Amino acid sequence: MSDHLEFFFDPICPFCWVTSRWVVEVAEKRPLQVTWRPLSLAILNEDISYEERKKASPEYPDSHVRGLEMLRVVHAAREAHGPEVVGDLYTALGELVWDADPPEGDDFRAVMHEMARPRDLRPALERVRLPTDLADAAEDTSRDDDLRGETQEATERCGGGVGTPILSLAPPDGPAFFGPVIDAPPTGDDALRLWDAVETLAQWGGFAELKRTVRSFPDTPLSSKLARTETTVR
Repeated sequence: MSDHLEFFFDPICPFCWVTSRWVVEVAEKRPLQVTWRPLSLAILNEDISYEERKKASPEYPDSHVRGLEMLRVVHAAREAHGPEVVGDLYTALGELVWDADPPEGDDFRAVMHEMARPRDLRPALERVRLPTDLADAAEDTSRDDDLRGETQEATERCGGGVGTPILSLAPPDGPAFFGPVIDAPPTGDDALRLWDAVETLAQWGGFAELKRTVRSFPDTPLSSKLARTETTVR
């Protein structure tokens, strides 16, 4: 198996965030080259009616818009400064959301409200020493066609019907999978054991799916009051 991985992400997805922290841990311990690429949940779900998307929570569609705004900034930063800035920028944007203090209240709606809240993206850019005027790209809808193309590319590698994260191993022609969906990033030897398990499955050419729909809500500072409770939201 190649030591190159393309990781397709949306910063507003908590499951993607947790999985990404695991991949960062693995890349620090193994000779793994990670290319970070956008996958917009807002674009992925744009053919689903607004009312249908609101069933999980009234704020659910708006949270995806926040993710799209961040990915427009990612797109602008990559265009101006190269793909090597994307991983650190994703980290800074993710921490802006997921390392925030938990909201008042301990219900799902309170966390969704925070996910859907517009926020100033300039601190994330400052942290990775990128020009803060890149934050203006959050409203630049001209970038959406490119983001749509990358979102489609990512999902087609898996065969469609998936979300984020997508791990594409030995890209572009190697196996690609949605997930793994986990509630907290393993560290140390546990991180490597999970990586080895994923690689083992990826090497089995006919392997397609190992799935359960119920999942444990990710454990982040923002969602700490919901952490490890059961959810079907992704």
